[in-house]
Amino acid sequence: MNARISVRAPIYYGRKSASRGNTYTMTFRRNDPSGIAALVPCQREIATIDDLKEEAEALWKAEAPNSEWGAIGSGWGCVGALLGSDEAREALASAWKTHFRTTRTGGLSVVSADGILGITWPETVNKTPLDIDVIIATVTKPANKPIGAYSIADAWLHQNQGFERYFFENVSHGIRTFDDGEIWQRIEERTPGWLKFDDYARAIEALRAEAAAP
Repeated sequence: MNARISVRAPIYYGRKSASRGNTYTMTFRRNDPSGIAALVPCQREIATIDDLKEEAEALWKAEAPNSEWGAIGSGWGCVGALLGSDEAREALASAWKTHFRTTRTGGLSVVSADGILGITWPETVNKTPLDIDVIIATVTKPANKPIGAYSIADAWLHQNQGFERYFFENVSHGIRTFDDGEIWQRIEERTPGWLKFDDYARAIEALRAEAAAP
């Protein structure tokens, strides 16, 4: 985690999660790099298809702990791969396509039927090049229609099971969306009791500073 890189990415709060009290979690959309995501190095260098399969399986297991080992997705989400160099495409594209099509029956959202993540290659927030060959990410199935910032905020405001932590943890770790300002405005206007939680203080300080900036 200490080697993570902040990048521009097309992430947004777009999946309604029943297991999180019908609040919204992040997913991807195409060609809108208005969010900031964190790229974290894999546990091992990806040089062969077996390396890629192992990392993809571990990533899905982290997303869905109750899934079987070897899975890379379900009906609500899956892992996709983005190959950023000619060497990576030559070494991995065909074998990854075969593995993905063998493991799953079709893509999902911005992941193609060949398992390719359909977003533009990310750039750092400082617009410096990324010296990376392979990116893997978990993509979840978005809601059928766009969700407004106030509706996203209201979903957290209308529950009392602590699921608002998802938003504040994202902010604390620099994982941001274009809608964060409006989401925060709505939350602060409603003054829920959990705004006093010490665990959220760092994120709240950052959000208030942004709101006060000219």
